[in-house]
Amino acid sequence: MNPAERKNLIVGTGPSAIAAAMAFRRLGIAFEVLDVGFDLEPDRESSVQALAAVDPAKWPQDAVSQLFPPPVTSAAGVEKRFTFGSNFPYRRPDYLALTTEGCVVDVSHGHGGFGNVWGAATLPYSKHDLEGWPGNSGELAESYRNVSAFVPSSVENDGLAETFPIYSKFSPPLARSEQAESLLRALSSRHKELSSSGIQFGRARVAVDTSGGDLTCRYCGACLDGCVYGSIFNPRQLWKKLEQEGVKIHRGFYALEFQENADGVTLAAISLKDGTVHHWDTRRLFIGAGAIGTTRLVARSLKLINQPIKIQDSQYFFFPLLAYRAARDTVSRFTLAEVFVEMLNSEISRNYVHFQVYGLNDIFRQTLRQMVPVPLRGGSLLGPVEKRFYLFQGFLHSRDSGHLEMTISASGPTKDEVHIRGVDNPRSVGVAKRAQSLLRRRLASFGFIPWLYLKMVPLGRSFHAGGSFPVGNNHPVFTSDPVGRPARLHRVHLLDATTFPSIPATTITYTAMANADRVISECHRQGYLE
Repeated sequence: MNPAERKNLIVGTGPSAIAAAMAFRRLGIAFEVLDVGFDLEPDRESSVQALAAVDPAKWPQDAVSQLFPPPVTSAAGVEKRFTFGSNFPYRRPDYLALTTEGCVVDVSHGHGGFGNVWGAATLPYSKHDLEGWPGNSGELAESYRNVSAFVPSSVENDGLAETFPIYSKFSPPLARSEQAESLLRALSSRHKELSSSGIQFGRARVAVDTSGGDLTCRYCGACLDGCVYGSIFNPRQLWKKLEQEGVKIHRGFYALEFQENADGVTLAAISLKDGTVHHWDTRRLFIGAGAIGTTRLVARSLKLINQPIKIQDSQYFFFPLLAYRAARDTVSRFTLAEVFVEMLNSEISRNYVHFQVYGLNDIFRQTLRQMVPVPLRGGSLLGPVEKRFYLFQGFLHSRDSGHLEMTISASGPTKDEVHIRGVDNPRSVGVAKRAQSLLRRRLASFGFIPWLYLKMVPLGRSFHAGGSFPVGNNHPVFTSDPVGRPARLHRVHLLDATTFPSIPATTITYTAMANADRVISECHRQGYLE
């Protein structure tokens, strides 16, 4: 192929990949996309479209049962969230064999990646989070604004704004539930005391359309199962629009490895249809396949077989809070996070601990039932508890978390065997317990946080991972430059959190998307894109 005819190629269709695509589109630069692209089954897609055409009160029960089956829960929480009852975000091609040890790890090859099942939280990193990161934080701020131009967000200008700036345009925020209103009122009445303990709080910022237009939230309560109205941002929906505009997406291909040459990059990918290997010659290769997928592709291409690779992780934990006053209205109209609590206290950690607070919903009703002995699960006993129930989900900084260790143990012509091992950090439980204890003391007059209940979730399960090729690292291989080029490569760029120097506790997807936008913007400024 004539080098002049080569296009830029994006691998992946998740949040980072769509942010890069929108940056290319904004700059008027041609690109194509390649991904496995498992998708929602046609019968489920038809049911989704049918529900989207009517109000929630008119949904037929058979369609609701098909698209929103009861989640699989345990005392450890939700085992796995599906999309409209489908597991397509978690399916793996036959060409990847993945085993784990001491962790729970999923890799998405679905169209839209884990953007199909994310929690939609959109808090940016603070200046404190970015300490030690190279580069100009102003560039990331510009990219937050670029991402916010196509990612809707429900935001309130509250006590979080000074530390965690607001980059989106203001729309009417989501209506507060009775539980959210009660908790925020209690936090506000204790503002001085909380502030002196290094605690900030505010309304959760979530990527939900509240504009009042066709995609606006209808408060159907199915947020964690898939939004039929498209109110919650999902890359899958935006890819459809880009395809209609003429963007070429090569679906059904598993990216195997790449080889860089003087004037471009050749990518080898396997067709899921017939198992044949195809090659793409591209001007520059941009990889946004997620922390595991991107690391696997780079490691295989660099022949890093049997070489353990550290992947940083933000481990999470959770515990309940039982308010003294019962809520009168416990109907689940909105099930994403409703309140954020940020804790920066040197007696807890030198890093932020991030909390997402949820009110009662059907998923947590089932989880709560799993927490208590069978004889006590009757409605007369659990009902009063449910009306007082909040779930605090806390996230730790990667310096306070364990990490993952990924190894390609075998690599054949068309298959990789990947093993991922969790490596615990002895500090993790202590940080989580101290953070819980501080909240217990500060909220003692509002409700009761059980002394003996704190659940540490296995490493990898938060989906907040990255840093395998961190920017600024001095290692000759496990490093990237400011435009995401790993291991001294010249025409291969990483878009996602694999280049992050650390994984802060606060939400990861919004920053991963902003970073992808920043990589494309900076490549354009430096004249790398034509």
